[in-house]
Parts: sequence; C-alpha cells; structure tokens
Amino acid sequence: MALFNRTWELIESARDPAQDREMLATALASRLHWEGIGTDENLAAGDWLVAHVASVLGNAELSLDFANAAHERATSADGMPDWLVASTLEGLARAHATAGHASERDAYVARATAALSIVDDEEDRDLIESQLATVPDVADG
Repeated sequence: MALFNRTWELIESARDPAQDREMLATALASRLHWEGIGTDENLAAGDWLVAHVASVLGNAELSLDFANAAHERATSADGMPDWLVASTLEGLARAHATAGHASERDAYVARATAALSIVDDEEDRDLIESQLATVPDVADG
C-alpha cells in the first residue's frame, strides 16, 4: 500500500523529471508486488495505476496496454466489484485521450458513467466521478 500511496502523492504534486521516473517506478513496483500473491482485484487495480501514470507521463502505448489489461481482468474474473469495472473504463478513456483517440475516449467516458449507476458505495462513486472529470478532452484531427 505504501507504493500505491507514494505513487498518488507524486501524481498530485508538481514533479521534476526524476520524480516522474520515481512515479513510474513506484507504480510498476506496486503492480509487481501483487504478482503471485494478489487477487485479480489487486492485479486489476495495479494495472489501472500503471495505466494512469503512463497517461500522466504522455506514454499512450504503455497506458493503453495496462488499461486494456486492467479492464480485461476486471470483466473476466468472477466477483469483481462494480466500482473496479467503472474505474477500468475510466482508465481506458484516459489512455485513449493520451493517444489522441477522441471517439474512443468519449465512448469510454460514456461507458464509465453508465457503469457508475450501479456502484452502490457513494465514496467509490464520487472518487471515480472525480477521476472521470479529469480525463482530458481530445480534438479529432
């Protein structure tokens, strides 16, 4: 949890290039921590975190790869919480925004918004809504 939390501290701060590298390293280390010991939920959340960081850093290819992995795991494993499916849809929207894919970004924002309608926990719903609000717009072109 310390690696995940450190990654979020860096995401929310003004960073220099060394801190950008640390942010990516801590996200990857957090994901790696769960490999072999974590649940599908842990792994999907870890993939989502790496995708988010890659988007922040402008690395569309890495972001799309991890966002797709997170969503695939969240939708193929039994018993995954609704909030995680909505979160991985937000991650796909963000990754496509980073890649400059406006129509895909918009489609995943719409799907994530729809998925939030069945998230019962208000705190989870509010958190994902706040993340959706920060998915950048993309101009077609």
